[in-house]
Amino acid sequence: MHGVAAALMSMPRITSNEDIRLANGCAAGDTGVFEEIYRHHGDRMKSIAFNHLGNVSDAEDAVQETFLKLHRSASTYNGESAFTTWMYRVLINTCYDALRRRQRCIQEAPIEDITYQRAGASVDDAKRMTLRNMLAALPEQRRTVFVLFEIEGLSHAEIARVLNISEGNSKWILFATKKQLQEQWKNQS
Repeated sequence: MHGVAAALMSMPRITSNEDIRLANGCAAGDTGVFEEIYRHHGDRMKSIAFNHLGNVSDAEDAVQETFLKLHRSASTYNGESAFTTWMYRVLINTCYDALRRRQRCIQEAPIEDITYQRAGASVDDAKRMTLRNMLAALPEQRRTVFVLFEIEGLSHAEIARVLNISEGNSKWILFATKKQLQEQWKNQS
């Protein structure tokens, strides 16, 4: 054994053969492995990215960038968590990077972020835009915990592994975020 597989075998966490196969396949640039990952996780990856970045185009770019990063860094995968947990962490960090780039490059708010009532726009559209703006204003970690739990349906244990925080911290962050959003929502009405 050599490469990723040998390193994973020496780790204290019991890494599955599937994790080793996925890591080795990504490191080798195996298109079949990438297609398999995309088939099983692509929709959730796009949803997570969309809920962080706010538009489909940026979400698709983040997913593509994540796959490039998986190829480039799969050899550094150490087996401390499941391969898919590691993959989602790479995706979320990619979204954070995109948000930081967006903040540096664009000093004025993009048109899609400007809240206004268009002629003929429904009340639901206005509420959705208000909620999207409230989520976008949250600190990265709060937004991520909220999105992963409330929108993506991950458990606190899964969120803790993806974000490298404790399960209790995930629960507290979600509670505090919901409280903050509820107060902001009341003030909007």
